Amino acid sequence: MFPPTPLTVTHLSTQRVHPLPPSPNPTTTPLSIIDAKVAQFGPAAGVWFFSAPAPSTTSPLPFSPHLLRLSFRKALSAYPQWAGNVSAVPHPAIAAPHADTQRFPPHTRRPRRLFVTYGTETDPGVVFSTAACPQTLADVVPSPVARRDMRDGWDAAELDVEKFLPEMEVWFSEGFGGGKGGNLGMGACVTSFACGGVAIGMKMAHCLADAAAMTGFVKGWADVHCDLLGKCDGQIGLWGMIETGRDESEATEEAHVERILGLLKEVHPVPVFDPLLLNATAAGNVDASDADPDILARARQLPQHRYDWWASGGDCPESMQAACAVPPGFDATRMGDSIPWKEWDFDVEVAHRVLHFSEKELENIWRAASSDTGYKDTKTPSRISRHDALLAFIWMLVNRARGFSHDAGLVNLNMTLGLRARLSLPEYFVGSPLLLARVSSAGKEACDAEQLAATAKQMRDTLGAFDRSALGAILHDTMFQESPQRVWNGFLGIRDVIVTSWARLGTYGISFDPRSGRGPWLVQPVMPAVDGIIEIMEAPFIMEGEQEVQVEGEGNRSWYAGGVDVDLNFDKVVVEKLVADEMLRKFSAS
Repeated sequence: MFPPTPLTVTHLSTQRVHPLPPSPNPTTTPLSIIDAKVAQFGPAAGVWFFSAPAPSTTSPLPFSPHLLRLSFRKALSAYPQWAGNVSAVPHPAIAAPHADTQRFPPHTRRPRRLFVTYGTETDPGVVFSTAACPQTLADVVPSPVARRDMRDGWDAAELDVEKFLPEMEVWFSEGFGGGKGGNLGMGACVTSFACGGVAIGMKMAHCLADAAAMTGFVKGWADVHCDLLGKCDGQIGLWGMIETGRDESEATEEAHVERILGLLKEVHPVPVFDPLLLNATAAGNVDASDADPDILARARQLPQHRYDWWASGGDCPESMQAACAVPPGFDATRMGDSIPWKEWDFDVEVAHRVLHFSEKELENIWRAASSDTGYKDTKTPSRISRHDALLAFIWMLVNRARGFSHDAGLVNLNMTLGLRARLSLPEYFVGSPLLLARVSSAGKEACDAEQLAATAKQMRDTLGAFDRSALGAILHDTMFQESPQRVWNGFLGIRDVIVTSWARLGTYGISFDPRSGRGPWLVQPVMPAVDGIIEIMEAPFIMEGEQEVQVEGEGNRSWYAGGVDVDLNFDKVVVEKLVADEMLRKFSAS
């Protein structure tokens, strides 16, 4: 049982804060078509846990909530749109369009496209909250070394990680009846532990940021914070001036704004907020009155689910009725399959288990998955990656635990595709550029260990099908849909899995303490507790003989140098069968 005592987190303060310095001019910007498509997704959220810093008599503690708020506001100045208002273009039969949208390109003025307005006196700002936990970090989260050595994985459900998020609802549209919980774009919560450690929880509206954009922000925040700490080191008078803001009011900070801004470096990495860069990669003329039928045909041949929310209301659960209702004024003509609700048990008890695979174990899985594929030549672009191999292996274990070893029916793996590299967007492009691709196989084949290489090859071939041309066709198709949220390309029934990945994001290469250079004790994504989600995560790199994560050299190591953590959210019975499967640690031997 971990933690040994029930987790207690007390929220102490919550306030709205704004960028420092504020955005100088009112601006209204259309979001990308993919940002609009994910408007009904749950929040992008994660928590970074850090152990206690070394004591110092010459500089402030790095985890001072006031100092963290100050550096947070500076980091936010590079993302001013997150402090603004998100709105949806209404159907013309329901309401007149917003005046500022009239200058937008025609394809962004269609119903249910999103835009954000910021730099105004009415900006809602973002939430910055503080909390306290009377327990130590080690009482709440097993150490990186302890988690690494757990054969059956760590029961992460006992952490109750949502307690470390700000108590607020980000902008989220449910049936577009209005933003659920208001119009907030993001929030952060700093929770102090009894030992001096801290948890930094982030919560984002998915239409504004995915995990990559959120991690980029945390990197920039940490960079500004460490620079500020360095300038305060030994400067007691300077620290005293900054401490005058301890009353947690923006007004007090504003009184010293010129002096404070002189301390704060520019945010790095530099984000790129230009949503129309993504739209520009769509095939054909997206501002035309009608879609190109040849491009539509190309898009709809690609391996994706096409479930139509508006054709799925007949037998949907009560909790999904708003999403399945056809809004006034819209065309109800079927656009895809009905969602097979009978395959999705909403009442199942969901377990959250984190399995660790060492770098050597991953190497062995990769070799087994590459053995008969013909992709072993590392110069071949379509070769099997370690990510492919691990995912094929995990999916095999899930299907075995779900009891499909003798089942000829199809099972589906819905893989999240990041679009930044695929569309040649900047690395720190801000938004949610992602899509879902589907791999399908007969259940008995997906359970067969002898088919591991074939499954990995199928995954690699599926990913290869989503090239620049294919993605351009998908974007064209989505641009002309009356409601870009209507078609769901995923599903979470008993025969489906959705996979998302935070690999290669450098989540453990972040430090808010320049003196120690310690990286996070744990980075934990926050996913909904529903049956059928796999999350691939980087794992902390621990030097031989060390107990803590050091960020030095992080950028020179492979993303799997510390091994890989796999978060599983599945039916509790399935998880228990999976960890008992003798195949789980088949590749752990050297």
